Amino acid sequence: MIKHIVFFKLSPEGLKNKDEIIIKLNNLKEEIDFIRALEVGVNFADEERAFDLALTVIVDSKEALDAYATHPKHLPVVAFIKSLGTQSKVVDYELPKKSDGEFGNAKITKQANIYFNGQVTSRTIIEADGTKKTLGIMMPGTYTFGTELAEHLEILSGEVEIELSGQGSNWEKIVGGEYFEVPANSSFDIKVNTITDYCCTYIN
Repeated sequence: MIKHIVFFKLSPEGLKNKDEIIIKLNNLKEEIDFIRALEVGVNFADEERAFDLALTVIVDSKEALDAYATHPKHLPVVAFIKSLGTQSKVVDYELPKKSDGEFGNAKITKQANIYFNGQVTSRTIIEADGTKKTLGIMMPGTYTFGTELAEHLEILSGEVEIELSGQGSNWEKIVGGEYFEVPANSSFDIKVNTITDYCCTYIN
């Protein structure tokens, strides 16, 4: 993962258009599909050396960063900001790789997600790159789940059987260390044979 940070020092004309600059920068997240995460920060430090805005973008690789730099949705924003006499500084660096089984610099939702009268529980984790995961426990039983986003569901320990066809006739056993994937806007049935620890990653 690559983190790209740009600091902007706005001219008087830039300060007049600060809100528009912020909107244009934030819109890049929706307009460039390979951006993993994007954040615009507004400075409050009352120091001469302070910059006015900071843009942080996370992408998968240096190649993706090059593609971002020349992307047709990015270039007009750069041109607009430069036209206002804005000064900028940039820092690009590679994020350290996480060890298997660890989450790096993640945000965890305190409140649990509770399903089927408490038989399935999880908590939501948002990683630094914007990836959403849920980490939870399923008690023995049979359940049906619906999806909006595609899901990569890893069984960390335990044993389940899953049925993705919707016909109830094509069950597949999944044990600890294995995974299955579910398409977006679909549903699946799952038989939990033993207490099961799982991690679900949502795929945009």
